[in-house]
Amino acid sequence: MENILKRIIADFHQRPYPDLKPRLKQVPLDIEKIITIIGPRRAGKTCFLFQLMKDLERRGVERNRIIYLNFEDERLELSGGYDRIIDAYLSLYPDADLSQCHLFFDEIQELPGWEKFIRRVYDTHTRHIFLTGSNARFLSTEIATALRGRSLSFEIMPLSFREYLDFSGIDPEQRHSTRDAARIADAFETYLVWGGFPEIVGMDRYIKPQILHEYFNVMIYRDLVERYEIRDVSVLKYLLKRMIGSFTREFSVNRLFNDLKSRGFSIGKDHLYALADQIFSIYMLASMEKYDPSVVRREMSNRKIYLHDNGFASIAHYAFFQDRGKLLENLVYTHLRRRTDEIYFIKNGGECDFLAFSRGMPPLAVQVTDHLNENNLERELKGMAIAGKLVPSARPLLLTSEPIPADINVPADIETALVKDWILHDADASTTESR
Repeated sequence: MENILKRIIADFHQRPYPDLKPRLKQVPLDIEKIITIIGPRRAGKTCFLFQLMKDLERRGVERNRIIYLNFEDERLELSGGYDRIIDAYLSLYPDADLSQCHLFFDEIQELPGWEKFIRRVYDTHTRHIFLTGSNARFLSTEIATALRGRSLSFEIMPLSFREYLDFSGIDPEQRHSTRDAARIADAFETYLVWGGFPEIVGMDRYIKPQILHEYFNVMIYRDLVERYEIRDVSVLKYLLKRMIGSFTREFSVNRLFNDLKSRGFSIGKDHLYALADQIFSIYMLASMEKYDPSVVRREMSNRKIYLHDNGFASIAHYAFFQDRGKLLENLVYTHLRRRTDEIYFIKNGGECDFLAFSRGMPPLAVQVTDHLNENNLERELKGMAIAGKLVPSARPLLLTSEPIPADINVPADIETALVKDWILHDADASTTESR
């Protein structure tokens, strides 16, 4: 095994880095913490590791002081002990100072008992450790417990719209000519429907659903069924179908329990709640609480469901319904989530889509609609007024897909913008994606 490890390490040191588009995410490279990169499968975590390695080399770290291993490599059989990794490296570089080495371990969750090994390496050899993991065995809460305060977690999610344009070879700043504005508008329509997983950028439309279906199935069977040893897959699939079908709307597990019971399913309510939590853990779906100053009432209320990527809505066929507003709202949610975890909806005699709190910025009350007209103007303004009463410091923002008609009177204190332009040039959102 040591010879195989030496070959893998030496091959990595001799190969050039892949030519990859950089992500906007930034993480600290000189902090003595274990950096963990988490997120859904196929979102680009491995590529991001290479980006960090290249940044280290630009800072003067020699290539042979970087160790990279992907634990999904079938050649890695470490049943004889994980110290073989260190031994193999020192066999290649006997004069190396391990404290100055940077370890990059990809898909670390494939290594049984990885937590104790990483803690020991951190305590005895080097404090420059970078880890990735992609399924429910690599949650930020579990990492914090396993590494006992030694780590900082950062998320790599599917591409933001700005990143999507960059990956598509489109300069978002060159939007003033008719041709460039049209290219950005066309890219937005594609991004809105098919989402931002890096692999599907530029692919023909007919192949995109097939790739997304593969992602979907792997997440269900490997990250859910295998990880949690779920036996009743039929109930899981039904729950998933109902949750995905509810995206951008409130979802009640209790109501679903009663529905299943009436259909003859024998399942405990607690088990159903546990299944829902497991689904949320794999970066397919997310939930958002109803805003309430009382934490207890907030946690007891129904939550709204969102998808981490619009592409999952498309393969479930919801993107081809006429409710384009759902896709726009979901896209705004994923954008806001790049800023903060503190996102809520308001429902108190009227509804405001989002109330977002970002550090160092005033709260943002956001309404999203495809078109603003006389039929929905009062509803949208009422939601913002309610948000203003609950949180007086909130800045009101009305987002639409098309320009607001001249005969529609929006109060001057309400900011308006096109969804496409706002998610691309939102001045408050950090270009380094602080999450």
